[in-house]
Amino acid sequence: MKILIYKRTHKGDPDERGIFGNQDCMGKVRNWNYDAVIGIGGKSPWKGDEDISYKVNWVGLEPKKILVPGKRGDCVSFSHFELYEEKGKNIEENPALFEYMYDSRKRFDMSSSLPEPVWLEVDQILNSVRDLPPSKGYAVKSTEGSDINESIYSAKCKSSYNGEDIEVDISEEC
Repeated sequence: MKILIYKRTHKGDPDERGIFGNQDCMGKVRNWNYDAVIGIGGKSPWKGDEDISYKVNWVGLEPKKILVPGKRGDCVSFSHFELYEEKGKNIEENPALFEYMYDSRKRFDMSSSLPEPVWLEVDQILNSVRDLPPSKGYAVKSTEGSDINESIYSAKCKSSYNGEDIEVDISEEC
């Protein structure tokens, strides 16, 4: 089983419908071949999203790609999904995963051969959503030729700088 684990800097992607990539976050990485995704809060989140730091923010199993023309990567929905955001379990309660992701300064990791102590903790996280229903966006197949494209990309990555709201538009060259 290949699991994508990545550190998040802000809320909103995936959205409440369980659509990963609705703000184009993680770009082409979303198109990689994986069986599950675990989003964990990074240690330096954007202003206003500090409450996701060091927490399991979301979990998705059995991904399904949603074709979105003109974006860096497809959107992804899941047959089992849970969005925790700031209400997620503190990642420090998973010491092996914490050390694996934070001590190594990784932004993300995709592996099918995690060290055994890390795998045991990751498997426990994945098992917590195995009986949950699909994400609300799971029925979407493609956005080509429909209005769904606008609803998926209804917002860009947002943050603030010196108290002013800003939008971050990440170009293909990043």
